[in-house]
Amino acid sequence: MTLETAPDAPLRVLKCHGTADFLAALPRLVGYTATDSIFVVFFSGSRTSQAMRLDLPPDDAPRHVAPLLDFISATLRGLGDEFRSSPAVAITCTRTFAEADGPPWRALARRIERRLRRDGISVRELCCQAPDGWISFLDPTAPTGGRPLSEIAESPLALDAEPGASAPRDISELGAIPEADPEHRDAVLAALAELPALEAAHLRRRTAGGSPGPGRAPAPIRRDFAAVEAEQHTHPAPPEAYDWMRATAQVAEALLDDRAPLTPTMTARLIRCAQLPDRWLLLALGVLTRPLFPVELAEDIGPGQFVAVPVDLDGGPAPSRVPGWSLRRLLADLSPEFTEFQRVPPLRRRIIEAVSVAPDELRPALLAFSAWLWWLSGSQSVSAKQLRDALAIDPQHELARIVERLTAAPPSMSFLTQPQSRAA
Repeated sequence: MTLETAPDAPLRVLKCHGTADFLAALPRLVGYTATDSIFVVFFSGSRTSQAMRLDLPPDDAPRHVAPLLDFISATLRGLGDEFRSSPAVAITCTRTFAEADGPPWRALARRIERRLRRDGISVRELCCQAPDGWISFLDPTAPTGGRPLSEIAESPLALDAEPGASAPRDISELGAIPEADPEHRDAVLAALAELPALEAAHLRRRTAGGSPGPGRAPAPIRRDFAAVEAEQHTHPAPPEAYDWMRATAQVAEALLDDRAPLTPTMTARLIRCAQLPDRWLLLALGVLTRPLFPVELAEDIGPGQFVAVPVDLDGGPAPSRVPGWSLRRLLADLSPEFTEFQRVPPLRRRIIEAVSVAPDELRPALLAFSAWLWWLSGSQSVSAKQLRDALAIDPQHELARIVERLTAAPPSMSFLTQPQSRAA
């Protein structure tokens, strides 16, 4: 089951006058296109409020369909009365009307309708778009061979795109690592080489010799940091204890300020901060609250809670009774309270740009942070893809593994996809 991305553009209200308008508006409502998917669009009154995407099951077998129906039902129950009434459901698929000898996924659509009716929920729309036509299952006069796709393409909502607006991207393109500008990458790698040895500890595994290739650190970085690495989680007592926290807050402030690109030096500092769980956590807390909030909290309660914070205290098969903070516990508790979704798209872009210029072995921590941001904004499948990329580099990467565990559950119902436009 996957929940998808919060969009990046300002809200617009789109007036839908029929199913073709709704299907034309759907990519703009959710911010991307996707096939072999089920979209459930929730409404508050006559306007869309939230949406989610689920993968189509491999077939109509009850063992595949029953969990999907349970998930949709539970999601609607979790949304509360304001958003529960009359959702719209759209199936987009690669199966054609010709292959199905009629409407594709007709049995699944009817099972969704019956399950929601049993839950006391009426369906506002229930439709399917295939490569060779579309149909509303609620229209008793709909031809079994489907209606022409031209009716969607010629809908006023398909033609009424904002000037200069780009077409919604396919879901497979979301969160992709861009091609790095060579000059910018070299400047970042040079800045990494100039960082203090303590911050460069994680580069000690670089092998000596040879000229750096794409994504490789220049030779001055590749030296033995074994002694420094042994001290990487040892932070001094106050007042020096706050220096690393304030330095991390500066990175978080730069990350959140989208008025100017990150400089190579700040990008290098971001890459380095992401490598240490203490600093990774402070960056995340800066996103969820304010960059200086962890520093202010530490000044009140002392810095000990923030030094060498365990990544996880609940990794065993049974629930842990060990008291205290852990990175996973804090994110699991605080992430569902986050509502400032407009912060996230610029952050995702900046993090993935940092990934593009980072040496390969430093990418997993950044990808884990990016995956958390995508999950935070409701994009579970993009998050999962980035975690797979991180674990392909380092299968045992601690931060990637913990974010994988955190994001295995769907995001809280409070932050399902927030529409970039609203249908009315």
